[in-house]
Amino acid sequence: MLRNLAFATFAGLFAFWSYVWYDDRQEHERALLERDERIAALETDVALKDQEIARQKVANGLLRLDHRIAEIEVTEQRPAEDGSGATETVIVFTELDDAGEPMGPGEEMVVRGKRIYVDSQVVKFDDSFVEGGDALRGSSVAVFKRVFGEGMRPEDGIPIDSKSKHPLPFRGDELPDPMYTELFERIWDYANDPGSASELGVRAIQGEAPSVEARPGKTYRVELRQSGGLTIRAID
Repeated sequence: MLRNLAFATFAGLFAFWSYVWYDDRQEHERALLERDERIAALETDVALKDQEIARQKVANGLLRLDHRIAEIEVTEQRPAEDGSGATETVIVFTELDDAGEPMGPGEEMVVRGKRIYVDSQVVKFDDSFVEGGDALRGSSVAVFKRVFGEGMRPEDGIPIDSKSKHPLPFRGDELPDPMYTELFERIWDYANDPGSASELGVRAIQGEAPSVEARPGKTYRVELRQSGGLTIRAID
């Protein structure tokens, strides 16, 4: 009788402590699992943040990317032939393709004055299209109109006979996209109709005429920022 009671007591204590040990072990394993899940979540969060940082770097790089679209070589500066004392500047204007190579022979022009202006029409698309590398709206577009000097009225400027059928020569497309054709045929209508322009993803439409005081023997590059407008800078 006593032996059975002792055995029962021992069995009961054994079962109790086994349960306690099992419960502790289960709790420990749950704690380990929760820890591993937290670590995995943190690693995933870090990876997603790293991906977003990398995406933002690429997007910001695209926004700042410049395309070479023309070069202006200054071959001569001389007194105007009319004896007025004004200065004439002789330049060679050359459009460039998407590889930065001439699209054809440069066009020689004589402008009155030392400061050279390049008049153009520029369309800027929403940054989201630029950041995403949209096939049609992944960059601003520009069409050259004319070149003039500070001694000339803009309307008397020398028209630029563009060698590009496409308003975005660095694209490499052989034919203009219908969207661009429509856009540039009615460019000032869209400029005055923000609703219609927005439907095309257009952020701004404007004329731009960057300028530089030209020096003989210098060459200047006209560049178009992917998300912005035109700049002119000396390259030698």
